[in-house]
Amino acid sequence: MTFSSIGSMLKLFKIGSNEETIPLLTQESIDVLYDHSIGDPSPVIYLPHDLTLYESIETKVRSANLNNMTRTTCYLDFFKRNPEIPWSFLAHMVSRNAGYLMTDLRSNLLSQILSKNEQKAIFSFLDLCNAAIFQDAYPQLLLYEQWKKTGNSSFHLLRKFNISQFMTGIWKDYLTSGNKRALTVGLIMNEQHMIQRRIVSNQKNMGIEKWLFLFQDRLQFTSILFPYGKRSPCSLAGLSVSHFEQVKSRIQLGKKLYSILFHEKVFPTAYSFALKHPHSGSREDYWPHIYSSENKNKRLYSPTLRSVWDDAHPYSISPADWFTDQSIDVMEPLLTLFIPGEYSMTKKWRMLTSILMNLKRD
Repeated sequence: MTFSSIGSMLKLFKIGSNEETIPLLTQESIDVLYDHSIGDPSPVIYLPHDLTLYESIETKVRSANLNNMTRTTCYLDFFKRNPEIPWSFLAHMVSRNAGYLMTDLRSNLLSQILSKNEQKAIFSFLDLCNAAIFQDAYPQLLLYEQWKKTGNSSFHLLRKFNISQFMTGIWKDYLTSGNKRALTVGLIMNEQHMIQRRIVSNQKNMGIEKWLFLFQDRLQFTSILFPYGKRSPCSLAGLSVSHFEQVKSRIQLGKKLYSILFHEKVFPTAYSFALKHPHSGSREDYWPHIYSSENKNKRLYSPTLRSVWDDAHPYSISPADWFTDQSIDVMEPLLTLFIPGEYSMTKKWRMLTSILMNLKRD
């Protein structure tokens, strides 16, 4: 069996497009959010207690932003303390999948297809995106915890953390309305526009196009998987990633993944899985009957993150605000939510691993 045949075989197992669209915010509400997000361009005066809080959060973010494992753990720990912020659990589960992609690069299959330089370039791209999102989002989460603790909002510090002014309106709305759906979609929009502006649009010459073609079109590796269910081995929910280079596609994907993860049939056992299985970066975490973190003949090799990648040096990330000069049309994703009619990835992933096992034997 050839690598080029994998994609065509997997087309038999594509997730259906049957989905429901439900309203989220009214256009009037979005107009208000947009006005709040534009904000006051005048300089912000930071008082001594502001600077103390900023330095405390900055230290926490820097010490936790070491690698995919530390970031992923922080998201889950935050959600355990603040279950009213569903984005943090979505971020945990998506960050798990980023770790799987990082270690896939060192698997028996991809290590034969990609050169070491290509593996390193793709890892650096994935890790940079993972780190940039954490650097942007985690201060927001800690500012929210500070508000819960004191009752005083310190979200004027968003600007000092180089967080888009877009989030000023989103957090202001949440603190008054408690609309966690709008907050979640707002955070999804912000993270994807942010990495588009600061990273993706600047990565044209790093071999990323080859990765996108290989992973998405040929090997179908770029799926976001949520282990769930009470049976062993667990079932898999999620969706396949396509058109990664398009920010609108990533935002739509994030909205759908949010609906899937918090579906009543998925969330309780997906959360139990996350609590019982600390993230290692190895796909052995969810399917140990198929994957092994050791390079054994009978199972697919899926190493742990620490065994194949060192911590990256601190990244230098542009502070550019993606929201600058945006028209109100950019707020369109806040109008609706997508509810996918189908979300099971179990059959598709079982087929994929069967193909990979056959390739390994050959």
